[in-house]
Order: sequence, then structure tokens, then C-alpha cells
Amino acid sequence: MTQRLSRSAWTGAGPAGGIGIVHLGLGAFHRAHQAVFTQEAMRAEPGDWGICAVSQRSPAVRDALAAQDCLFTVTERDADTDHVRVVDSVREVLLAPAEPDRLTTVLASPDTHVVTITVTESGYRHDLVTGHLRADDPEVAADLAGRPPHTLAGQLIRGLRTRRAAGVAGLTVLSCDNLPDNGPLVARLVLDFCALSGESGLAGWIAGNVRFPSTVVDQIVPATTEDDIARVTSRLGLLDRGAVVGETYRNWVIEDDFAAGRPAWDRVGVRLVPDIAAHQAAKLRLVNGTHSAFAYLGTLAGCRTTAEVAARPEFVAYAERLLRNETGASLVRFGQTVGDAEIEALLHRLANPRITHQLPQIAADGLRKLPQRLLDPAAELLGQGTAPRMICLALAGFLRCQGQTVESLLGTRPALRDFPDFRRMIAEADAQIARHGVPGVMATFQKPA
Repeated sequence: MTQRLSRSAWTGAGPAGGIGIVHLGLGAFHRAHQAVFTQEAMRAEPGDWGICAVSQRSPAVRDALAAQDCLFTVTERDADTDHVRVVDSVREVLLAPAEPDRLTTVLASPDTHVVTITVTESGYRHDLVTGHLRADDPEVAADLAGRPPHTLAGQLIRGLRTRRAAGVAGLTVLSCDNLPDNGPLVARLVLDFCALSGESGLAGWIAGNVRFPSTVVDQIVPATTEDDIARVTSRLGLLDRGAVVGETYRNWVIEDDFAAGRPAWDRVGVRLVPDIAAHQAAKLRLVNGTHSAFAYLGTLAGCRTTAEVAARPEFVAYAERLLRNETGASLVRFGQTVGDAEIEALLHRLANPRITHQLPQIAADGLRKLPQRLLDPAAELLGQGTAPRMICLALAGFLRCQGQTVESLLGTRPALRDFPDFRRMIAEADAQIARHGVPGVMATFQKPA
């Protein structure tokens, strides 16, 4: 029987050290991205920046990592080679519903200076139009009623309430999910919770002592397969049930607005910037927008992964038009120009045949993802008199894949109701798909424009 990865079995792990970061949302992306950056930062500048990583729902990852002294491997995979590293920056793992008191304690600890978050778009439980906390959400209501919290806002408030009572200030909360202005969004949800619970004093304390910078993260991290785990076992001679796989590209941009200390992330490639707007728009519209377009149209064409879609010349021709003429063109107001080199680099990433990013994983929860990825650039282009036909084709694919209606899209961005051409272009795209199928529609993009 193969021995499990652990600190006794893997002598290359660094010293345990103290915890300085709490991470909410113990998924594959965090382990491949923020945990790796933090490990590298502690190598560059030692300090007590270990991570207490918190699973929000499932005990599976918590149990796997707990059995391995919180060690796990990250395989960074390019088209030819696997680069495997053992990551030791996570020092404690929790399951939030089962250990609410421990979560509150570590959030309130004077040693904790940073909270990072990856709970996916749906985990914020906010209204897509107003951006405020949904008081009618059953989970939010239950947290407001006083149970040990299950929601992001409830967990943060309980920790901040305890922190304030203990006289502990100086906390930075970093959302690392693909949402526009994710820092102000978390701040708004936390203050909404205070208002709904009648804690105006706590709200004032938070405003003076907690910072909520926005961030942009980028790395393709598909779901781990049993084959991935077998590859790691063969490579290390140790079994890792917490293994994750990602592309070699990894990017993190953070607004430089910290309440107290932080790891030396800036020494290992993380960019600290005064204004994140341009970086944020580029990531959401170019990378995520193309991902979504490929997910829905590729599924309708019988593909299973982004690599399969990006290997088909007709889809590449479509994506080039989408990026150059629409999502890329919408970035001009941010002072960005998207040229051939940027388009080629992105499509090269998506075509990596050894990154099996499943289309259903990308397609999930589209109503929460598409507003910032495709609807916002569509609205801006329509306002300039430009027809976003490539975007509308992707949206028609979404409606067919998910059984949704145009009204569901308009409900997330009501301003689009002012553009009757938007409905018409989606209807025309849907009619093309019905008549020719997605492969037939895609084939037209290989002809001269």
C-alpha cells in the first residue's frame, strides 16, 4: 500500500510556523494559486503567514488534507511536461459548519492579518442587480437569526464582532472570485449584514479598521481526476488525495490597500496596483468571457473540454472576432488595446491539450457569471452603436444549453432593455443555430469577413 504524503514522509516541507491568513473556500483554485504564491512569499521573506483554510460545505478536502498534515501537491502542466511541487503553506484545515467556534477564533486572532476568499460567484448571496445582500436568502436569514453562520457575510461578521470586542484591529479581506469590484462588494455585504442585524456600532468599527481591496486572479485549474492522482503517486512514490493540477500561467493583481501586514507577495510576482479597474475588466471579459462562449457553444457542438474547442479552427476564428472586435474593443475605455499577440497568447493557453478543463464546470451558474463577462461589454458596445454579434451568439448558446430565456439575462442587467437590437441579435443567433447547428454557424467564420 502506497504511503500517504505527510511531513514525516516528505522531508522537503518547511517548518510549520504560525498562521497569519484565513482562507474561506478550500477548493482546487486556492490551492493551486494563492497557496503557491504564499509559499513562495514565505521562502522569499520568512514570516508567520501560514494559512488556515476553511471548507464551506464538503468535508472531503478537509479530511484529505488533515490526513496529510495539510500538505498537497500542485502539478503545473504545459503541453509537454508536468512540474510537480509539494505545497506546505496551509497549516490548518477546518470545515466551517462543523467548527464554527474555531473559525471565529482564528478570524479574531491578533495573528491573523489577511482573509482571502474563493467561494464562487454564488457564495456571496447577493442580488445581481443591486449588489446588496439578499435578506430573503434562507441561509442569510438563518445566520441573521443567530445560528452559527454558514454564509460568507455571517462568518465574517461573527469574526469581526469578536475581533472588535477583543480590541484587535488591522484586518484585510481579499476576495479572489471573478466578480467586478469584488472588494467593495464584500464590504457592502458585510455592512448590509450589520444593518440587518442592527449593529451600527460594529459597522462603524469595520469602516475604520478593515480594508477590502479588489483583486484579479488568473489560472486555469480544472477538477482533479484519478489519473492526475496516479501520476503524482508515480512521480513522488507517495499518495496525495489533495492533489491539484493547473496550467503553468499564474497571475494575481491586488489593490495596494492593506490594513496591516501581508506576505511578501510582491517579491514573487504578485502585482500591487493603485487601481485595479483595467486589470479586472480585461480578465473578466477576455479570459472568462471566452471561456463562457466556448463552454456553451462548444457543448452544443459536442465538445467536452476547452482544449477540444480551441483545437477546432472554426472556433478559433470565432474567438478571434469575439476578442478583437467586441470584448477586446470594449476595453478601450480602460486604456487597453487588445492585439494579435494578446489574442494568440490567450488561445494558446486555452488549447493546452493536457489541461482538461471540462465545459460543464465552466458553464455552471451562468446567470451569475455572464453579466460581468459578456453582458457588460455588450451594453457598452450597444451604447457606442456597435453590434455585439459574437457575444449574442454565445448568449444564444447559453440560453439553449441552460434552458433560460432572454428575460433571465435582462433581469441581471436591466439597462439592456433600452436596446431592442440586443433581443433581435440573440433571436437571430438562435435561429442560425437552429437552422445550421453550432458547427455550421462556426464554419462561416473561416470565410473572409
